[in-house]
Amino acid sequence: MRIFEALLLGLIALLASASSSLGADDGCDVSKLTVSGTGEATADADIVTIVLGVQTRDESAAAAVADNGRMMADAIEGLLAAGVPEEEIKTSRFSISPTRDWIDGKLSDKVVFEVNNQVTFTLDLADEMDIGAFLDAAVGAGANTVESVTFALRDPTPVQEEALEEAVVDGMGKAGVIAEAAGVTLGRILSISESGYSPVPMAESRVYFAADAGASTPIVPGDVKVTATVTITYEIKDLVDGPP
Repeated sequence: MRIFEALLLGLIALLASASSSLGADDGCDVSKLTVSGTGEATADADIVTIVLGVQTRDESAAAAVADNGRMMADAIEGLLAAGVPEEEIKTSRFSISPTRDWIDGKLSDKVVFEVNNQVTFTLDLADEMDIGAFLDAAVGAGANTVESVTFALRDPTPVQEEALEEAVVDGMGKAGVIAEAAGVTLGRILSISESGYSPVPMAESRVYFAADAGASTPIVPGDVKVTATVTITYEIKDLVDGPP
């Protein structure tokens, strides 16, 4: 059984505090030691989510919308032709905003309408998948903005569990060090709680422009790191003969 699974059995309370403390509760004879532990685990990303779109500007809102709709329809057709499943393509943003440009340090009186339309799609990463080809297909067909290219895990559970185990081991190690330095003996675990997970890219995904018109835009996937935090509260059983 994994370490954290054994420790989670028989928990009697959840603590919100994530800082180390040593002392007795008011009105209670039981002294406690509370520590926090952190852990992390890393895995290769297996999915990529891309957000791209079309931005158009015109003094006529209707013209800006019409141009945008035509260009976005072409961009979606380009994605479909490149192999992106139709059901994966979702509209994630659409906005129309009146704007005025700054000219020679002054705000222009002319109002220009800006229309932004974005779609999001997620793909499973396969061996030798050319992610840049999907971007190039969309841009070549009409898309003119790429909001983000994000790598993640389809099922982060195994990596989360690994990070959680590391956090428990870290917290128990801290408790042992503190107890030894304070000259006390640790008793039973009164409570243990996890404070959630934080998946973050190990490095930003990198997008490079193609060296020539015939090459696709290279995309270098990044790994995904998951961090976990736990809070463990021990009963302080008794004092030893004195601090070392």
